[in-house]
Amino acid sequence: MARTFMYPHNAMLDEMVAQFFGDAFGKNQGSKYPLTNVYDEDGIAYMEMAVAGFSKDDIEITVENDTLTIKGVKEKEDHPNRNYIKKDIAMRNFEKSYNLMFPIEKIDAEFENGILKLTLVPVKQTDNKQKIEIKTK
Repeated sequence: MARTFMYPHNAMLDEMVAQFFGDAFGKNQGSKYPLTNVYDEDGIAYMEMAVAGFSKDDIEITVENDTLTIKGVKEKEDHPNRNYIKKDIAMRNFEKSYNLMFPIEKIDAEFENGILKLTLVPVKQTDNKQKIEIKTK
């Protein structure tokens, strides 16, 4: 079985990346915003999150115990004189949390063109197999 890094947050994504996700939980249940891709290449997990309209200063990434949390807070722009004919672009705050299933050695974060990219490098697994010598008395 492939090594998985995170418990899921969304049943639809679970089907798309089954090796990373399981049952929905917590704050993420039913939330698709922001849209997120998670994939694995050579034992390293990658996450891409579409956060157009946010700057890197609007986003906070924390790891506490075994939980990775990504939070985006943006001040709402007030335009009292605007009479919108159509308004499709909605800026809203978000918070998504993921339970990490394995210890992570390092997380790198990059922000480019409205996409937040995380690289999660797991702690290298070592073969802990030991041969135990049996002593006689």
